[in-house]
Amino acid sequence: MSNCKQIFIVGSSRSGTTMMGRILSNNNKVFTFKELHFFGKLWSNKADQKLSKKSQVEMMSKLLCIQQQGIFDNRGFDAFNHESEKILGEGHEDPLKLYSSFLDYITKKKGAIISCEQTPANLYYLNEILNYFPKAKVINLVRDQRDVLLSQKNKWRRRYLGARSIPFFEMVRAFVNYHPILTSKIWSSSLKHTNKYLNHPNVKIIKFEDLLNDSENKLKEVCDFVDIKFNETMLEVPLLGSSMEFDSKSKNIIDKTKINKWKNGGLTMAEIYLSQVFSSEMMNKFGYNKQTFNIPPLLALFYFITLPFKVLFAFLFNLHRVNNLHELIKKRFF
Repeated sequence: MSNCKQIFIVGSSRSGTTMMGRILSNNNKVFTFKELHFFGKLWSNKADQKLSKKSQVEMMSKLLCIQQQGIFDNRGFDAFNHESEKILGEGHEDPLKLYSSFLDYITKKKGAIISCEQTPANLYYLNEILNYFPKAKVINLVRDQRDVLLSQKNKWRRRYLGARSIPFFEMVRAFVNYHPILTSKIWSSSLKHTNKYLNHPNVKIIKFEDLLNDSENKLKEVCDFVDIKFNETMLEVPLLGSSMEFDSKSKNIIDKTKINKWKNGGLTMAEIYLSQVFSSEMMNKFGYNKQTFNIPPLLALFYFITLPFKVLFAFLFNLHRVNNLHELIKKRFF
């Protein structure tokens, strides 16, 4: 088991998980990792999975490579083999034990005592995470589906807003992945997973809008939950990763204008309508009011017609990021 404490920040993509990771990393006890995508990409849910020595070194090297170079560039991971062998020692046949050792190693190396993993899709693996790390604290971010939709629609633009390291293929993949019905279904699925842990003592659900509206009090709640001391400077974070604005490394207090951005334009009436139709149950559950439509917008028909083609292209463009396709579909849609 791990020697360091763990925090996992999860939620639907574009819900503020990266911002929360940066906030917590402003406390010197916490080290926030890059999005590792260990679950789903490197590890498959097989109870009897045991790694050979070669596979152990490869998995550890990929984790080291992702942490240093980011999720988009895992080429040359074998350059980390020597460091991996030192970390592994006698080895870890269990992938989860290997993952835990990696988190401990990097966290201690950075002079911290709490590992903070901020991969949003870990939401779908909370059962595995909480079983293996029974003392871990999970912060689950929830954001209005229409703001998520707007952010996802523009995510492909990140490459031109300061994130030059994003490969051209990933920009195209982000463009292909967007469809109002598909994106809304994924958001709804993520909230259904969130709903399962509403009363779990180790899971704290934070609405993105509440965090921005009442930043200091909400962050104090989070700090109490993860057992670290609150400091006002934790709220000073750079504007990085937005799909709507240029990156800025200057420190900014949390920006309330990010709430209800969808009301300022950027989505068609059809996109808003479809997002509400396919997310209706979870929007009601989490208190998001809907815009009223007397009749469905005509453009909605276009999105229904294009959906099968978008699903096919999204499938093809995402195959390389999936270790177990059956598991991914089962967890996200069933």
